[in-house]
Amino acid sequence: MIKSTKPLLKFIFFVFIALCQQRESFALSPSKRDLAYGDHVAQKLDVYLPSKKNSSPVMIYVHGGGWQKGDKREVGEKSKFFTELGWVFISINYRLLPEGRHPSNAEDVGNAVVWVHENIGKYGGAAGQLFLMGHSAGSHLVSLVATDERYLKKYGKDLNIIKGVIALDSSAYDVPALMKQNKHKFYASVFEGDLSFQKDASPLHHVKMGKGIPPFLIYYSRGIGFRKTPARRKAAISFQSALKTSRISAKVVDASDRNHKEINVRFGEAEDEKVTQKAKVFLLKILENRAS
Repeated sequence: MIKSTKPLLKFIFFVFIALCQQRESFALSPSKRDLAYGDHVAQKLDVYLPSKKNSSPVMIYVHGGGWQKGDKREVGEKSKFFTELGWVFISINYRLLPEGRHPSNAEDVGNAVVWVHENIGKYGGAAGQLFLMGHSAGSHLVSLVATDERYLKKYGKDLNIIKGVIALDSSAYDVPALMKQNKHKFYASVFEGDLSFQKDASPLHHVKMGKGIPPFLIYYSRGIGFRKTPARRKAAISFQSALKTSRISAKVVDASDRNHKEINVRFGEAEDEKVTQKAKVFLLKILENRAS
């Protein structure tokens, strides 16, 4: 009689989660913690400074968590990776569901970007070298803020203050398409509304030539589990296509050798050629082009 493998698989799954959480705990301590970029208790950010601070490029990171959980402290190896490159690294909190329903969460991200642009000079950062990065829900939010100019326009800023975006694994670039193909209650709780509301929450539906939308580096994983989820690749390729059609630089990286959690946890590892090193090349190329 063949014994069930379910208990073993369950044990392996929980060990994997524990290891991921343990790796997250190795992050550096912030140089400046809980700086307020707004009046709400959630509108806080942490700043990680390089050893030499002199007009350093700036990366703003937006965490994931399904738009309803997560924290700015969950940066893994990213803070170490960027500060060792000589960058200022910033991780933000934002309003979460239910209070942080669209557009409130994106408004917070836009507010944080503007605050950093106006204040980072005090900490040795270069306001003219500002980049965005997000994972999962954070990937959706940075993509939205970098394509829908209204989130910066309300503070008198243009999209061109953002020099590049790293979108680390999201399925929500085109929310109407996502809702059609995925009937899971989870997405309904985030994006329930009419077609106009769903398009408004979609980075893809705000892409247009001449708006100053920055270059994008778009990654996709295999999904939550062990099997590849074709919808991940389709979402990334569709978003890239919309950007390139509007003559905006966009590259997609297939990182389906890792799952949705791993693509985030492993970012910053020195031996991670597929995700971390390609991100480094993407960023340095933008800086070199601006300097030439």
